[in-house]
Amino acid sequence: MNTERANVLVVAGYDQSAGAGVLSDIKTLEAHGVYGWAVCTGFTFQNEHTISRVQWFSQKEAFEQIDLCFASRPFDWVKMGITESLSSAGEIIRHLRQHNPNVKVVLDPVIRASSGYSFWGGHDQWEEVAAGCYLLTPNWEEIGWLYPGEDVMERCRLLTRDAGNGLYLKGGHHPELPGRDYLWSKGELQVLDAMATEVYPKHGSGCVLSSALAANLALGYSLPEAAVYSKRYIERFLTSNKTLLGWHH
Repeated sequence: MNTERANVLVVAGYDQSAGAGVLSDIKTLEAHGVYGWAVCTGFTFQNEHTISRVQWFSQKEAFEQIDLCFASRPFDWVKMGITESLSSAGEIIRHLRQHNPNVKVVLDPVIRASSGYSFWGGHDQWEEVAAGCYLLTPNWEEIGWLYPGEDVMERCRLLTRDAGNGLYLKGGHHPELPGRDYLWSKGELQVLDAMATEVYPKHGSGCVLSSALAANLALGYSLPEAAVYSKRYIERFLTSNKTLLGWHH
């Protein structure tokens, strides 16, 4: 009997509905056979429909949680969700590197919740923070907010070519091709089309996809393989039922 599992550290917020945030991330990791640890950046007062407010943990409190996790396990993979600001995300990544200089971060840039609640106030440090990550997982609206009025696909190509990392562009918010995702890796493009013919909107689906990517990468799959497996997982999640809260299987 194999008693060892891959471990992934999650750094994200707490959502009472468990549709998004650390609870959703941990469920996704567990469904992949990966053990998830969770550092909470903030407590969101919410359900699957709306967020009323966020009580943020201080940087010191987030660092203390990270330190305790690394005192128990050496983490090679970290999935990051909401942070109070882009600057906070950068500070957390730098702190993670104090524990493991080679840590690989999967950053889901949660700029605005589907309910309309905004997190980051600005994005001046975006490319600096992005360059320190192994994989970025913005959706179509988020990448448009980061590069307003620009050729999004060209910006993704240049960003990954220059930084040497990956970017999984989630197409769920695309006005014309909502089932198509795009994986950019070192300037090269892989298109991932949907197989499911009918899906239902889900609260936290972006968190689930990013966590599935982190899980598959931690299991040793290549980035193109992890992208394909994660795409199929999120489709099962989106077709699991007709409510806003999906089931993991």
